[in-house]
Formats: sequence, C-alpha cells, structure tokens
Amino acid sequence: MNVQELMEAFQMLPDWEDRYKMIEDLGRHMPNLPDDQLTEETRIKDCNTQAWLIAHLNDEDPPKLVFQADAETSLVRGLMALMLLPFRDKTPEEVLATDPEELFGPLGLESALSPTRRAGMEALMFRVRELAIEHAATA
Repeated sequence: MNVQELMEAFQMLPDWEDRYKMIEDLGRHMPNLPDDQLTEETRIKDCNTQAWLIAHLNDEDPPKLVFQADAETSLVRGLMALMLLPFRDKTPEEVLATDPEELFGPLGLESALSPTRRAGMEALMFRVRELAIEHAATA
C-alpha cells in the first residue's frame, strides 16, 4: 500500500473503529523481524509495547533506506507500518526532509490515539530520524 492508497482507504472508512481494524490488518501482514534482531539496541525506547526498528541501505544508486519493524501487538505493528509509509523508497537525506505530519495531520491520527500510543509513535519517529542520520553518514 502506498501513501495515496492509504489516504483513499481511510477516507472511505466511516469511523475510527473501522480504521483501527484496517491498521491491525496492516500489522498482521507485516513480516516479522528475525529473533536475532529483537534486541535492546533495536528496541524503540519510550514505547509501552515492546517494539523494534531496524534500517539498512539498499543497493540502488543513490542508496535508499529500508526500514523493518516489529512489535508485540498487531495494532502497534500496524501503526508502525502506517507511520513508516512516508519514508518508503527514500534516501536518508529525503527521510530527514520528510514531515510525516503532512500525511497524518489530515487523517486525524494523533487525536485518535491515546497519550501513550502518541508517545510511542513519537519515539518511533525519533528513532527513524536517528537511523536516517546514522545511514546518511555512510551513504
């Protein structure tokens, strides 16, 4: 699913209960990280649910950052998949220049999340930026 498809799907759903179901479905279809990647180093700090994020550069020219995520629950996995959409197929520099609020603001996602979920998503965005900075130096 790309960003445009996501926006259209969300607009077609009548309420947040249905949107949460769609988000959970995204999480159920997201590939799991290998067990050896579920480490303290890859864990997203300040997230109440255990969640992990890794990134690597692909072989394209210029190299694009590829994010992979995992979490204990399908809802958090789905939220992570959703939150990572704006960063797909981008260089580390493009990731750093991307404002996910431009996508998620109109969806009303922030107001639909509990304060603890918002804090977890902010921690995810912080970790995305950290990984982009790390990989920008090596790209």
